[in-house]
Amino acid sequence: MNPQRFVNDVVKPWDELNALLSQRYAFQPDLSDVTRLAGTLAVAIKHQADLAGYADRSAIDAASLDNKLMSDVGDFWKHGPLRDSGRNNSLSVSAMFEYDPGRGFRFLRNGLFIQHATLGEHDFMHASLAAVRYWLTTQRIALSWSGAVAEGPAEFHPSAFLQYDPKYCILMSSTRVRFFARSEGGDLVPADPPEGRIEIY
Repeated sequence: MNPQRFVNDVVKPWDELNALLSQRYAFQPDLSDVTRLAGTLAVAIKHQADLAGYADRSAIDAASLDNKLMSDVGDFWKHGPLRDSGRNNSLSVSAMFEYDPGRGFRFLRNGLFIQHATLGEHDFMHASLAAVRYWLTTQRIALSWSGAVAEGPAEFHPSAFLQYDPKYCILMSSTRVRFFARSEGGDLVPADPPEGRIEIY
């Protein structure tokens, strides 16, 4: 495996997708630059097994659930419904907001979620990050890289608002939103705000 190619084909695209998802954009859930970039990234991660010289990727899938997810996402992205229907999956984007009764709404990020026929729902950015780290570790690639899922600024507003930009999404007929609140321990948990406005500009 060539370390420079790994950085160019996998790490850099991950960073670019991560940066885009941290922006307050409204996306069609299943069709945008986000899903295109994610599909391409999943394919690149899948093919690291070939580049590392593995004739059979079953050992990789057994050792790393995240790499198995990327393999399934990449294959479905390229080919559509797969012969093994248990590997089928879809990608969708949901804007994620933190809600605080006294402060309003904070844009966290756009979440990209894998809906897998047998493995359930997974956050694409967390799964792909773990898959990338697997290859960095097993191939002993020394890289000074933060590799952290980015969030928007820590600013609260009266409404949950997003911006539509046709540069990143050629068509938008709907968008999805998920709300979260801080638990007593400080963790984000799903929430259903009693009131609030969702605005798209």
